[in-house]
Amino acid sequence: MDKPIALIVEDDRDIVALFRHVLDVAGYHTEIVLDGKDAMDRLQSFTPNIVLLDLQLPRMSGIEILKNMRDDERLKRVPVVVITAYAPMADTLPVEPDLLLLKPVDINQLSSLVQRLQTTQGAINEPSHDKVTGLYTFSFFTVRLAFSLERIKQSSLRRFGVLFAEAEPVAKLKNQLSQDEYDAFLHKLADQFRMTLRPTDTMAWSPNHNLFFTLIEEIPSPEAPLKIAGRVKDSMKRFLENRHQDLEMKANVGVLLCDAEYENIQTILKDIESARTNLREGLYTNPSIFDREMLNRK
Repeated sequence: MDKPIALIVEDDRDIVALFRHVLDVAGYHTEIVLDGKDAMDRLQSFTPNIVLLDLQLPRMSGIEILKNMRDDERLKRVPVVVITAYAPMADTLPVEPDLLLLKPVDINQLSSLVQRLQTTQGAINEPSHDKVTGLYTFSFFTVRLAFSLERIKQSSLRRFGVLFAEAEPVAKLKNQLSQDEYDAFLHKLADQFRMTLRPTDTMAWSPNHNLFFTLIEEIPSPEAPLKIAGRVKDSMKRFLENRHQDLEMKANVGVLLCDAEYENIQTILKDIESARTNLREGLYTNPSIFDREMLNRK
């Protein structure tokens, strides 16, 4: 299997040597570019798996590179880790990177970061959108989830939310319909899910879990996640009440609040499954907000 490729865009050769060592140990093939314009030219000819990007570069700034990547259909999904010594500059970036690390970067911190992100490699080269629902694929969602977790580990942000929603019993419905009929139902249900959220939210469908997901990366108040979950449930409920009444379908919706104590995305997904089981069994109101401590107590 080919190694994933990391592009290091940094003009300090000592820092380059540090990054290259960490990424080589993690199993990446590394390419190094010391000049901003050269980096942008290189990105026109290949798609790396990850970019480590300094902001202050000769000839073209890292800010310009980041903006160009986000405007490019081919490059906009490539994870970008911005590394800078200037925290105020990072706070005013016009385009948000996937992660932000401040210099001096601790080698153990960087090594731990790279190892945790390894679980998402490969997904970057898969299709980003599900053919039936038009939402992001679950593999793409796991990439965004991994970077959301890293952000709260590396910054002052305390929590983010993962909203999950299901139509129950969708498995029985699938057995009653033809594949085309089921796909049409799922597409319309996804439209209801999409309509209640912001277009910029990371919304995904997982056929293996029979779940819709979305990231709630900004939580302005403790009540906000529950309000969002309530809107999603009401929208899906109205749609389901007018279809397949013999199955008495219902929408189960919850939000798992995630903090920096989560070790990896696998533990987050495990807790989401526990939360879904609790909702199905009527142990909590629908919708409900869950967190790690609540589920551990249960």
